This record gives sequence, structure tokens and C-alpha cells, in this order.
Amino acid sequence: MNGFTSGLLTFICLFGATLFGLNARRRLPMLARHGAGNAAVQRAVWIIAIMAGILLAAMTVYLKTHFDTANRDVRAFSFQIVDLDNALRRIGPSGEPARALLFRYAARTMKDVWPDSNVHLGPDDSHATRLYAELETAITGLPVSAEPVRGQLGHIRQLLVDVGRARWTLDERAGRSLSPWMVSLLVLWLMVTFASLGMSSGRSRLAIAGLGICAAALGSAVFLAVEYADPFEGVIIVSSEPMRNALFSLSD
Repeated sequence: MNGFTSGLLTFICLFGATLFGLNARRRLPMLARHGAGNAAVQRAVWIIAIMAGILLAAMTVYLKTHFDTANRDVRAFSFQIVDLDNALRRIGPSGEPARALLFRYAARTMKDVWPDSNVHLGPDDSHATRLYAELETAITGLPVSAEPVRGQLGHIRQLLVDVGRARWTLDERAGRSLSPWMVSLLVLWLMVTFASLGMSSGRSRLAIAGLGICAAALGSAVFLAVEYADPFEGVIIVSSEPMRNALFSLSD
């Protein structure tokens, strides 16, 4: 479920719970206004509202942190790709085959992470894992007898390991990090709260409009949380600009 759908359903559920509470107040006026247990019920509902607020705040902060970490990982991966390319440049013509493989690997990675990106891929560039293995073989097979290679080989191998680790980190960041059950539980708590607010409010346009605005605000908060849950899918995604800049640098 995407963020827009989740936010819209949240708004519908909360506003529907408000209308339910208003209708219940009209049908059961004595229950809404009197009763020995009415005050206790209101306190219980406020406890639920506080719990929902804490859960929503903690969930949003965690997912925003997850999103920002993914953004930093993309920048780090892009920098390491350029750093490895620069190291291969310094060893001269013997590093050109590895540089070509590095470009293909970076392009394949960008296509995997951002499927809508417009990058040039060769007919055989279907698996990033295979391209990485070919790149590793090309770097391992560099002529050690050459003086430029002898001084840079250890550094190049370490950079290759760093690139592989950074690519693995991007795979870990992809995918949903938010349980649908958690969102459902949060919406349920909020529905109870809004139903109680509807029962305790007068049936006026101002009250309905105010609760409707609150429902829209909470729906937008759920929209943000769901969007932040997957940094590479949806409306709000991590920018691919660092990778585009890296590919431009590799193509020189």
C-alpha cells in the first residue's frame, strides 16, 4: 500500500468515526451527556489518544531517520564509485577494462535502485552481482609487474570491497520497514479517539469542520510515515542525483 492510499484511508476512517460519534450522540443523548461512568470513559479515551500520539511520533521519527540514512548511503556509494574510478585512472591503460566494468556495474545498480532512471545498459548487464564478480576478476588480474599498479593495487582492492559493502547496504535499505499491523493499530486507536470526540461535540458545522481538519492532518502524517518507510519507492524517494553525477564522472 502506497502513502497516498494509506493517508486517504486514514482520513476516511477518522472522519467516518467522527460522524459515527455525532450520530451516536444524537441517538443516545443521555449516554453522551450523563452517566456515572462518562468521565471515566473520557479519561480512558484520552489515554488511548496519548498512546496513539506517542506511537505516531516515534514511528515518524524512526522512519525519517531510516530515510535520511538511506540518503547518506547513496551519497557514500556514489563517492566510493568515483574514488575507485579515480584510482583505476591513475594506473593508466591497464585499468581501462576494469573502469568499463565499473561503469556498467554502477549503471546496473542505478537501474536496480531507481527502475525509472534512464541509463544505458548493455545486453549482458542484467545482474549486478555478476558484473561485480567480473570487476573483481579484472582488478585481481591487473599486471602486478607494472610500477603504477604495484603501488595502487592494495588500495584499489580495498576500495572495491568498500563499494561491495555499500551496495549491500543499499539493498538492506530498500523495501518496507513499516508493519501494516502497526499502521492498522494506530488508525484503530485514532478512530476510538475521534468517535469519542464526535460524541462529546455538538452537531455543528464548526465542530465537524474542525474534526475533519484534524483527520486530514493525521492522514497526512500517516502518508509521510508510509512514504518514508521505503526510501526508493513512492512519491517521496531518495534522490538519484549523486549516482547520476557519479556516472557522468565515470563516463569521462
